[in-house]
Amino acid sequence: MKRSLFNYIADIIREYPVSETYIKKREDELMNKFQEFKDENVGGGRAQNRKDDGVEQLAITLAIDKRIENIKRNQEAVGKALENSAPETQDIIYELYLRENAIYNTEGVAQKVNLSVSQVRRRRNKFFEKVAIERGLI
Repeated sequence: MKRSLFNYIADIIREYPVSETYIKKREDELMNKFQEFKDENVGGGRAQNRKDDGVEQLAITLAIDKRIENIKRNQEAVGKALENSAPETQDIIYELYLRENAIYNTEGVAQKVNLSVSQVRRRRNKFFEKVAIERGLI
């Protein structure tokens, strides 16, 4: 696996715990857009039969937003990979990437889960491959 792809997947995994927050923040951005003042008092009165479709447009915007879609796909890929992994692999990924303050390196994680350093790296790389396959990157 290329180093750039490895780093990209590591970033996806690190963002997994806060992905719901990112989705909510983006939805708030889309729902509360800044709107400039529009002077509608030009040329007479208002149209009588004007249809207000703002709610429909907002729903469509939320449904097709690329950032939200991408975050959800990343979240789903990591979630599926975690579900289909052994408990030791889940511990490895949690300690290295999902914990808020990572206190272990691969050697420390290897001691914690009673595996060798090479086994920890193999399991981590296998997990990264699962995420990449789920995400359609390889």
